[in-house]
Amino acid sequence: MNDLEVELLGGYLWLTILLCLILLGMACLYYRRTTPPLNKPVRWLLTVLRGLAFIALFLALAQPIISYSTVKRPKKRMALLLDRSASMKLAVNNNTAVSRLQKAEEILDGSVLSQLRDEVDFDFYSFAESLDVSERGLNLSGNKTDPGQALIQLRQSTAINPHDYILLISDGRATEGENLPDLAGSIDQPIFAVAVGDSSRTDDISLDRVDFDEVIFAGRKAEVKVIVSQQGSFAGKFRLKLSDENRVLAEKSVIPPGDGREGEYDLSYTPAVPGRLILDLNVSAPGDESNLLNNRRRFSVRVLKGKLRILLYVSSLNQEYAFLNRFLKSCNDYELVRVIDAPGGDRLGERFPNTQEKLNGFDLVIMIDPNLDQIKSHYERIVSFLSDRGGGLLILMGEEYSKSSQGNRLAELSPLAVAPRLGMSCEYGRFHLLPDQRMIFHPALKLADTRQEIAAIWGSQPPFTAVVPIDSVRSSGVPLGYLQGDYELKNIPIMALRRMGAGKILSVAVAPFWHWAFYPVGVGHDTGPYKDFFAAAIRWLTIGDESDRIGFRSVKEVFESGEKVAFAGSAHDEGFRPIENGTGNLIIVSETGDSAAARILPDPARKGEYRSEVGILSTGIYTFRAELFAESIRLGRFEGKFVVDDIDRETAFADVDWNSLAQTARNSGGVFVSYKNLNPLLDAVDVERKRVEENHEIRLWNNLVLLIIIIVSLSLEWFIRKRRQLL
Repeated sequence: MNDLEVELLGGYLWLTILLCLILLGMACLYYRRTTPPLNKPVRWLLTVLRGLAFIALFLALAQPIISYSTVKRPKKRMALLLDRSASMKLAVNNNTAVSRLQKAEEILDGSVLSQLRDEVDFDFYSFAESLDVSERGLNLSGNKTDPGQALIQLRQSTAINPHDYILLISDGRATEGENLPDLAGSIDQPIFAVAVGDSSRTDDISLDRVDFDEVIFAGRKAEVKVIVSQQGSFAGKFRLKLSDENRVLAEKSVIPPGDGREGEYDLSYTPAVPGRLILDLNVSAPGDESNLLNNRRRFSVRVLKGKLRILLYVSSLNQEYAFLNRFLKSCNDYELVRVIDAPGGDRLGERFPNTQEKLNGFDLVIMIDPNLDQIKSHYERIVSFLSDRGGGLLILMGEEYSKSSQGNRLAELSPLAVAPRLGMSCEYGRFHLLPDQRMIFHPALKLADTRQEIAAIWGSQPPFTAVVPIDSVRSSGVPLGYLQGDYELKNIPIMALRRMGAGKILSVAVAPFWHWAFYPVGVGHDTGPYKDFFAAAIRWLTIGDESDRIGFRSVKEVFESGEKVAFAGSAHDEGFRPIENGTGNLIIVSETGDSAAARILPDPARKGEYRSEVGILSTGIYTFRAELFAESIRLGRFEGKFVVDDIDRETAFADVDWNSLAQTARNSGGVFVSYKNLNPLLDAVDVERKRVEENHEIRLWNNLVLLIIIIVSLSLEWFIRKRRQLL
């Protein structure tokens, strides 16, 4: 105990001390002689009781604090992290059958760590894909190695009482997570890294990395960048081959990068049809290799249709047509066919498709103020195009549409029903579209990221000047926006969607949109909202629901051997609000016909998200079928394919990454050593005990004991005086 101090905090301190002394003196004088007389022991007892009460009262009033400090010298603490991933089961080197893990356990029992253990307190951990608090690591699968995650978890779990040092015993081969040397710089403790295994390798080539675009287009050339590393010498060229399940897509011979070097090579291929491709990339070398498992890589790409075929139909040449035609022609993603079908039989360009096959060759039909009487004979084909083909229809209404809509079956396809009126077919003024708050995140409305920004963009664009009078939204329609402006009828729907079988229809009852593209140019503003609206509307009309509202698929297209196979998806309503409490069924079928089933359940952490986990599957190609339901209504049916690859990254790359461990130790201020010589650890670890000084305070005045002493002392005094009949 050091630096003992007593401090009195009470006010009027000297007056309090004087009062206490006076009271103590009076107690002594009072009990010198009593009436009736008492024997000496009783008088002393009464004096002590009253004095004890006065002393306790003094302590309560004077508020004394006793402060002192103590000094301890505990041992320093070291966290020992032992790698228990699958790669630690490989041999230490090519000349022995002893595994790296066996050698690491020998290190734990060896003399160097025994000497350190006498001077430093050890806390043992294991790690692989994460950190385990036990030395044996019974909760680890070992299928991945993520030392960075282990260090992060260690830092979080020991934030209040961190270790002084970290001892990392590993082969340095990380297959997941952050770059370990980069992360080491942010760790507060020195990391002492012990490499278990030899860094030398025999002749070998490996596919270290494959860079590719996950989404490509049919009919367009796609590039794959391949990073190949070489160890040792090979006579002749390497062979790169890219293939899908049925054929070779690309193949070439390349010059080896050289011993200890990496080479970067490009392969190109052209997918023929849309769909999902699982590709197999292989590199082969002349001669023998020590490890063939790292010569191939599987990956998946999604092939979209190269260009969307759009039929642009108008009944007369106008500015709306001119601006939209120019925008669509400027986009490489669209193949545009124009039909200008004026009343009286005058036409420019092609005719409206007169067979179902021709019409079904399009993905989307855009009608700009169409005269429905001109195409009413195509009603059945348009219905089939929507219901069976799953095509899209965008209707921009105007005077011609309004005049020809009464009694025309084609008008019944639109979700907006035109009001029967006499006189003008359109009302004119200055209008804006007010998005429906329930639907504001629909792609056709979502011109920004937040509700406020979306509403502001729609309200700040050049105003529409014409509106087709709308009577109602048909029973199968969903309103997206309402009229806002100088019009006698407020908040009438002017934009709505409808689904017909697999197809979609979007109708807009205000015009013109071309002001959005023309006026901002004159004042130096952005024309992005015009392009964003039509690009988003086209995308929504031509891509299935699983791409925007409802979807379910495997979290990866290619799983590694020993990795758990999991699925994830989401479900939202037309307003892109999450659909909760749904369930579903998942069926997985292997190439050999074996099947497995699992339930699809809501993700409790995220509304509208769904998950399913199958577990570890054997290698091969699998297909899956899934159905998602909510309140007995089927939300969607999904099919797909995934692969469980036979490449185990833990064992495919057998080398020990000495460089990574050395950089990790250096960046953290620690030391790197090999399993062959651990003695440098004894010199590097400072085992001098820490001096820990702790300050203590005892507040005597703020204590229940003082009150108890006062009450007990005065009560005993009163009891004795009562029994002895003292006045």
